[in-house]
Amino acid sequence: MMNTQTTAANGPQFDLSNPQHLAMRKLMADVYSRHANALERGLEQAAAKYRGMGEGLERVAIYVLADPQIGWLCGSLNIAMNDVAELYRARAAA
Repeated sequence: MMNTQTTAANGPQFDLSNPQHLAMRKLMADVYSRHANALERGLEQAAAKYRGMGEGLERVAIYVLADPQIGWLCGSLNIAMNDVAELYRARAAA
C-alpha cells in the first residue's frame, strides 16, 4: 500500500528553516486563496489579476531570489491556478 505522503516528496519542497521560503509560501497561499475566491464569486477579471500576481512571484523567485526550488513551486502554483480557472469556466458554460 502506497503512503500518500511519499508522493509529495517527489518534487521541490519549501525549506521551512529559510525565511525567504516561509515568506514566499505565505504570499503564494494568499494569491491562491484570493484567486479561488474571485472565481467562486464570478469575478474573472479579479481572478486574472491574481494569476498575474502568481506569474510575478515566479519571476521574482527565478530572477531576484535565484531560487530554483521556489521558482518550481511558483510555476506549479501558476499551473494549478490556470487549471482551476479552466474548470470554473467550463462549469459556468455548462
